[in-house]
Amino acid sequence: MKGEGIDNGQLRLRSASQLTWKFRAVFLCVWCVALVGLSPAQNAPAPSSKSSGSFTLNGTVVNSITGEPIGRALVRLSGVVQRTTFSDGEGHFQIDGLPAGSVDIGVQKPGYFSQQELNRSTINKLVTVGAETGPMVLKLTPQSAIYGRVTDAAGQPIEQVPVHLTERSVHDGRQRWNPQGFAQSDEGGRFRFANLMPGTYYLAAGPGSDGVRLLADDKEPKTGYPSLYYPGVPDLASASPIQLGAGQQAEADFSMTAVPVYHISGTLTGYLPDQGVGWQVFNQSGEQVSVPTRVNVVMGTFDIDALPAGSYVLKASSQAGDQSLQAEVRLNVASNVDNVHLGLAPAITIPVVVRAESRTSNSTVAGWDSGPPPPVSVRLTRLDVSESRSFVVREHGNQKGFSIELQNVDPGKYAVDLMPNGRWYVQSAVYGETNLLYDDLTVAPGQNYPMEVVLRDDGATLTGNVKSADGTSAPATILVVPQPASRRGTRVVQSFPQNGFTQNGLAPGEYLVFAFDHADKIEYANPEVLQPYASQAGHVTLSPNQETHVALNLIRTEDGE
Repeated sequence: MKGEGIDNGQLRLRSASQLTWKFRAVFLCVWCVALVGLSPAQNAPAPSSKSSGSFTLNGTVVNSITGEPIGRALVRLSGVVQRTTFSDGEGHFQIDGLPAGSVDIGVQKPGYFSQQELNRSTINKLVTVGAETGPMVLKLTPQSAIYGRVTDAAGQPIEQVPVHLTERSVHDGRQRWNPQGFAQSDEGGRFRFANLMPGTYYLAAGPGSDGVRLLADDKEPKTGYPSLYYPGVPDLASASPIQLGAGQQAEADFSMTAVPVYHISGTLTGYLPDQGVGWQVFNQSGEQVSVPTRVNVVMGTFDIDALPAGSYVLKASSQAGDQSLQAEVRLNVASNVDNVHLGLAPAITIPVVVRAESRTSNSTVAGWDSGPPPPVSVRLTRLDVSESRSFVVREHGNQKGFSIELQNVDPGKYAVDLMPNGRWYVQSAVYGETNLLYDDLTVAPGQNYPMEVVLRDDGATLTGNVKSADGTSAPATILVVPQPASRRGTRVVQSFPQNGFTQNGLAPGEYLVFAFDHADKIEYANPEVLQPYASQAGHVTLSPNQETHVALNLIRTEDGE
């Protein structure tokens, strides 16, 4: 006790003198405790203002397929507060000290997808924090995978064969083919694609070189492996889809037979000497293939080694200032091919001429009162290949003579979506002799047609509300589909329980109106897909400048929970 500056004698003396007071203090404490025990309700302390205004949010993170708890999942709150925590080994989580109010809650963990990732139309769950907030259940869906082996006819593994994965999905109501990854078979012929969502997938393997049959390092292979689609067919149209469920592991093997390979050579012209040349080879299904290629921009020559027999498209591209240069040639390869020529030329540009006719008064007014750009957007979707393609859209001109251009358009077949803004609707749209309100657009080399679009502003307004099976108001995705079914121009709008929906600028005519709980995976641009739901749709006939209200019943799809 040196630290107190008191020796042992002094300490003992002080303790003896204080004994009586300590005894009294202990007695008083025991008496008080006894009183508390006899009358707890009257003696309980009042809650502090600090604790009375805070709440706890708790729940469990589970596997959406098996229902099993998931530990070490990150739970994130955003809104009135920003908080994070991890679930424990039993999947439980708890966040204390939250103020009352609304928060978004999300959850994530490697190897799993959240509900928001699986369904693009789903947002984070909104929770109202307060005294009535109960335990929550947050769901995560395990990721899927596709794996397999590439072997020859004798069952021996083939190394370094390229394998491509493509997903078939629906985007903006149309079927799309989206590249999802590339892999090469290893020394055991194995390949694997992980972290996949549930969906429909296609696999393609090859072309590949037969290295075993090389005579020497400086000799080209005489045989190789062609492009094959699972389960061993030559094109995408006859391939078998691989349907992946949540957390499913699918095996897909390839057995490949060596075939003769050939050498392709030729010349390139039309590009600037100081510009490089891009090079691509596509198979008959429109997918890019990897083959050994040498391009000499100084000499203007190219060589392709070891191309298996089949049908291909060779494409070259370059740049001249702001102008894109392109060239392509189609080849049926059954032997060595020499003297192939690709002459690069300016890429196809489609001018879009927009004319607006106002019917808000008795006179026709050319132009529009909102100034440039014109009140319509144009989107092209490639229909005849699996590779997605984007386009440069350039606007130019003034209010009286305004137009837009679709630049760098490849020859091929396209769906055209014309999306007017505000009060306008598309009265007519033509490209050459093609009526774009009913038919797809086919672009051929050398064509120089403008796309002519006429807008009008005497469209109708459609309002409505949606009821679920129990009679309560329900959120929904509304599809306003022109009739007959061959007519284009479906409008998509969201309906909310409180306010319903409103869609302006509808062309006069007949419509089927669908109210889906989930529509992001419905191929609504295909009339055959919507036909089974037609009996549950509303039918309206709209006149110019008319406002019509429609009451709809919610249509539940297999994507709804």
